[in-house]
Amino acid sequence: MKQIISLLLMLLILSPSQASTINVKRAGTMHQGGARIPSATQVVADYDNGVITIDVSRYTGTVQLYVYDANNTIVNYAIATISGSGTVTMNIGDTPQGTYRLCIVLDNATYSGDLII
Repeated sequence: MKQIISLLLMLLILSPSQASTINVKRAGTMHQGGARIPSATQVVADYDNGVITIDVSRYTGTVQLYVYDANNTIVNYAIATISGSGTVTMNIGDTPQGTYRLCIVLDNATYSGDLII
């Protein structure tokens, strides 16, 4: 058993991983000088090999993804429906290198974060 665990750990350490987490924050978390009650909805964004992956849990409704360039122009977008939890992907492999803004719009909240390609 120890050998199997050791082998799995070595494979995880040696396998190349280029995925990077996009730090997304919920907009409007302050209200009248105090913190709002946190949402039960969880949003996690990753970027790997030209694909943005958004994992949403504890949410039912429409998910809209927008990628903005430095001029605040939409360079890519995707729309999907989630029921309870789900994943939305967007291929941006043809997008030139640079810094972009990812915006995730749910029915009840907006999340955004910076993405470097």
